[in-house]
Amino acid sequence: MEKVFVINSYFWLHSFYGRTLPGNGESLIGTGYRPSGGGKGVNQAFAAAYEGCHVEAIGRIGADYAGEMCRKECASVGRIGCNYLRMDPEHATGSGCILRDEDGGNAIVIVPGVCDNFSNEDFDAAREYIKQCKTGGFQLEVNPETIGYAIKESAKLGIRTFLDPAPAIVLPDELYPYISFIKPNEHEALTLTGIQVHSYEDAKEAGERLLEKGVKECAIITMGDRGCVVVSREESYVVPCPRVVVEDPTCAGDSFAGSFIASIAKGKTIKEAVIRASCLAALTVSRSGSMYNCFFDSQEQLDKIQKEYLETVVELIEKI
Repeated sequence: MEKVFVINSYFWLHSFYGRTLPGNGESLIGTGYRPSGGGKGVNQAFAAAYEGCHVEAIGRIGADYAGEMCRKECASVGRIGCNYLRMDPEHATGSGCILRDEDGGNAIVIVPGVCDNFSNEDFDAAREYIKQCKTGGFQLEVNPETIGYAIKESAKLGIRTFLDPAPAIVLPDELYPYISFIKPNEHEALTLTGIQVHSYEDAKEAGERLLEKGVKECAIITMGDRGCVVVSREESYVVPCPRVVVEDPTCAGDSFAGSFIASIAKGKTIKEAVIRASCLAALTVSRSGSMYNCFFDSQEQLDKIQKEYLETVVELIEKI
């Protein structure tokens, strides 16, 4: 079984549902509420485990109810280790608020909590395991200074590094050459490159800018239901989304990331990894609920999505 790691982030999330999202200063009556655990890091771990890899979640959680839920969920999923997930008695697990509307729109606010205390020493404690991995997943919901350190140290060990640059911040220029793969959406691409992404051509330009900054293998600009634009040093192309009825779009990028990390660890090409990741993201958005409970009983549904997608995707991939 291939081994990968992710830098963990976990929050206790409060999801509020309404017919529309409120505007500035507007109050609305909602249609539903659901509390759940989640976070980009742990969601990447769930997806990579679903794809058959052993994953170690590296980071910090609070010594509180939410932290215990994180450990419980990882253990019940299987293939996710918490050997390097430190319980911090002095800081609370982070929390978040998600607003969702009937058209699939969402807005999210995260308070990082203990994630801000993730340290270089926390990463170094997992170094012996990390040396056994082919790929590692990173995101920006934890201390960004330590994320930079962890990406650099991983790359020095020969590990292919994957960064989901969300929530978006301006990255230090010296970090880019240590990133193998980067996956911003349109909004994050603007922060990183200064390029407004409205079209596939804009996305290609943003991807090229990221390669110019030093990203080693490819930039993947995700564009919601328009699919994604993959920009490598050899070629650029559009990979469309599988067509599904969207129930909940919140975790699409996280499942894409975890699936991609796993596929690369298994030796798949970038294009093969993107196609597989697109299928898992489509499965995720077609089901409601957190990543923890939204697709671990759904292999038959994923197989159906992938079968239908593979019948047409080669013809639909568009070079730009």
